[in-house]
Amino acid sequence: MEKLSLGTTGFNDAARCMKRYEYRWELGLVPPPRDVRPTLRRGVWLHRMLQLHDLGEPWQTELGSMGQWAVDQGVDPEKIEQAMTEVEHLVEDYIAFWSTREEAPGPWETVETEYKVCWSPRPELDLTATVDLLKRDSRGRLWIWERKSTQEIPDSDWRTVDPQTMLQYIECRKQGIEVAGIVFDYICTRPGNVLRLKQDGTLYKGDDEKRTRARYFKATEAELRRRGQGETYIELMRQRTVSDGDWFQRYITLRPDDNAEQTLRDVVAVVRNINEARKTGYWPRSINLLDCRLFCPYGKLCMHEYQLGRPSEAMREEWMVQNTDALYAMGRSGEW
Repeated sequence: MEKLSLGTTGFNDAARCMKRYEYRWELGLVPPPRDVRPTLRRGVWLHRMLQLHDLGEPWQTELGSMGQWAVDQGVDPEKIEQAMTEVEHLVEDYIAFWSTREEAPGPWETVETEYKVCWSPRPELDLTATVDLLKRDSRGRLWIWERKSTQEIPDSDWRTVDPQTMLQYIECRKQGIEVAGIVFDYICTRPGNVLRLKQDGTLYKGDDEKRTRARYFKATEAELRRRGQGETYIELMRQRTVSDGDWFQRYITLRPDDNAEQTLRDVVAVVRNINEARKTGYWPRSINLLDCRLFCPYGKLCMHEYQLGRPSEAMREEWMVQNTDALYAMGRSGEW
């Protein structure tokens, strides 16, 4: 049997859609930079900037370099400038928020970033993962840190069953790294509310109950002062509306052995499906029109070939590149 090396991202792709797995991991097709979803690019940028921050290195120059790389690859410069500003503000606000807070079991010490682990449960199978961060708490215990940028922060039901971090947890422990659990480090990418003022210099009813970040309130505060509002009202509105903690949240999660067993059973099922597809040469699609159209990077290619009834060599030419890693790195410096 042909050897299979399955990473956590590959596992997620195969569990989601076998055709998507074939495009990415069997054929090595990579979407041209201009077709990369802005949310994906923003997530890569955020991850890289905060990684540099964890290492105590400057990040602003890297953001500029990655933005210029995208422009050089044909992405709209105005969209890149907007995305760079958004990422810059999120990173600055994240650093400012957590620099004044430390929750148990911190303080935290960064041990490794992008740490690669591998476990071979069978000779023909390697399960691999790249851990975003390994940090040590105040009691000397190691934790996997999973940094996630998202429009909405999920509740505990989703955190406790996240298969990607469970595989990282299993593989670390199989490699002899005793991790205590996982810390989910969330960054909400939803913009803060811009609060509106009435003619009398007070906030509109309803706006005084909306949540925003301190950055966005500064403009409101300046306008309130310009219209003659006193410190008492301004401070009251600040207390009501400014809540950076709605955007930056961390949750400590312990993973029970029963959960690990369920995850490994899912891995077994996915590996079986991959081996069967390799054997037969047929990679079935999991078609959900909303998901395929909005979230799959291969949606256009896949639907075109589905209509055609065969592979489209002409269209695949646009996706074939010599260095796929360079495109996935999106212009970042250093090793990838």
